[in-house]
Amino acid sequence: MSPPAPLAFDNGVADRSEMLESAGVTTLTGTTADRLTTVMLDGWTERLRRVVPYAQALVIYLGSRLLVFFGVVFGRTYVPLGNDTWLGGASWYHRLLRWDSEWYGLIAREGYKYNGDPGQTQTVVFYPLYPMLSRFVAGVLRIEIYDALLLVANLASVAAILMLFRLIRERFDDRTALTTVAMISFFPSSIFLSAGYTEPLALLLMVCFFYAVGRQHFLAAAVLAGLAIATRSSGVVLCPVLLFELWRSRSPRRFLIEAVPLAIIATSGLWLYMAYLSATFGNPMAFSDGQAAFHENTSMLTRIVSALLLEPLRNINLADMSPAGLDQWFTLIFIGLIVRAWFAGIGRGMALFASLLLLLPYLTLSGGPAGFTSMARFNIVSFPLFLTLTLLSNRWRWAAPAMVGVFGGLLLVYAALFSQWQWVG
Repeated sequence: MSPPAPLAFDNGVADRSEMLESAGVTTLTGTTADRLTTVMLDGWTERLRRVVPYAQALVIYLGSRLLVFFGVVFGRTYVPLGNDTWLGGASWYHRLLRWDSEWYGLIAREGYKYNGDPGQTQTVVFYPLYPMLSRFVAGVLRIEIYDALLLVANLASVAAILMLFRLIRERFDDRTALTTVAMISFFPSSIFLSAGYTEPLALLLMVCFFYAVGRQHFLAAAVLAGLAIATRSSGVVLCPVLLFELWRSRSPRRFLIEAVPLAIIATSGLWLYMAYLSATFGNPMAFSDGQAAFHENTSMLTRIVSALLLEPLRNINLADMSPAGLDQWFTLIFIGLIVRAWFAGIGRGMALFASLLLLLPYLTLSGGPAGFTSMARFNIVSFPLFLTLTLLSNRWRWAAPAMVGVFGGLLLVYAALFSQWQWVG
């Protein structure tokens, strides 16, 4: 008896496919495989298409930080050291810790202290979220407090730029969003987006606030506003913006129901800080009273009256080309941009935000000895101004590159001066 013949498998694709299919195995034909490959490539292409614009925004911002780096490094050689000798560390990046950074570091290390004398400079005038967050990061990562201040600030800056790009591209287009990113990134006072200051965190929270408002997520927007005011005083302007946007999108009855609780949440950062000051030092207004020592012992009322009488505008000296003098020029430019913002199609909420953001320091500070000093820093978080500037520049092809070039040159100078304890805001 002859042995059974071995199973013969033909080398043809069709025979193999038939046998596998008879065994319950699914095979991919050439056409199916091609389709699958096409789908995968389309998926990767779509993901890449979504990522590339954000990468462009990030490259623009990092390009501006390269100017900050060169300014800090070469400033040590070409700019004389100022009178203050405090150091946050020995590395080059520690030269981004100046003035307010020392106060925030002190709060993060030791907490708040207040002796009841508003004539002495004290930590209570500085809001708590930034130093608290830096202290937390320092503890988790086991790094120095001053390194944590810089880490938090710079991570917040990157996140703020990416969120700003997303916010504006959804309302306009990629070109407008990228140009706005370039305007704010290279603006001279953007040095404070890399320094140990509250501006980076405040900018992030304010941009996220408008992102939430645009989707009518008003509770989330109120929480972000509360965090913003716990970061710096200018966060308080988000509350009227929130109520304005709520009024526009709700019926009168629903607006009345939602307005009060949302307003309480939106200002909670201030109320909670005041409650802490009252419980700890017996003075809920210590944060306001303490400002006198930083402004030659002038009272808040005196400064407000002076501002209402337009004394800061009458005392302008446009011949002063120092950073403090340039603050006067920038203030006038900001006023012009705010007027334009109301008619530029950026949205009433953004225009209101920019208006209040300029008005707040004008009323509370400019009437004192400081005048318009630091106005460029205060308004670096006013991204609607830079959006308005971008829309204006669209009329002339050369305008945006020219302005970014001028801003970049000033940013290099500001970084060098700031790193050497020379006042820039």
